[in-house]
Amino acid sequence: MAAELLKLFLPNHPVPTRIWRGPFRGARIVMNPRDSLRKVVGLYEHELNPWLEQALRRTDRVLDVGANDGYFTFGCAAAFRRLRKSGEIIGFEPQEQHMLKLRGSIAAQSGSDIRFEIVHALVGREVGEGMTSLDAIPVSDRRHTLVKIDVEGAEVEVVEGARSWMHASNLFVIEVHAEKFLPELKQIFAERGHRLRQIDQRPLALLGREQRDKDNWWLVSDLKADEKVMAK
Repeated sequence: MAAELLKLFLPNHPVPTRIWRGPFRGARIVMNPRDSLRKVVGLYEHELNPWLEQALRRTDRVLDVGANDGYFTFGCAAAFRRLRKSGEIIGFEPQEQHMLKLRGSIAAQSGSDIRFEIVHALVGREVGEGMTSLDAIPVSDRRHTLVKIDVEGAEVEVVEGARSWMHASNLFVIEVHAEKFLPELKQIFAERGHRLRQIDQRPLALLGREQRDKDNWWLVSDLKADEKVMAK
């Protein structure tokens, strides 16, 4: 009930919106705050918050595959600024309606040493018309990067085109949309010496479940395991 009352005081159209709490606190993102209240208060995908707080301290580049409205893209930028880091964030988004908001959010950033790039393309195994792969990104240093993948069922294809990024210093967070992909993705990473752990949805006591499929999980880099690999 309190959440519904709060929504009445928020705009019901896309505007530059400040994120109040969570690992992305301080971010300014063009979004509809009435439709994105969980994001505004830092509780969207809250299950990932503790992991993100640690991961963002260990990376200085973000690849956001499936940038959507830019919550992750510009949230990570806010975290880098808070940590006094310069860095690079590359978002990938195929839908023009989201591209317009992403460009607006870039314009809303101020006083930042962070380089932004938004690529208007699908991401998959290989490069083609309207499609690219993470392996095709023209950067020489592929370390210390946080890779987020949310592609509504095409996660295996994206990962198969991202093998050059499976360095021990890189961290991955992958939203998995089908249970059959969980062991397959874990195996792909295990073959490169990279361990993933599973995070399940957890309803919040007052807000309940988010509006997402029950068959939906996250696989994230095991931070403790990666620390042991990097220390060798």
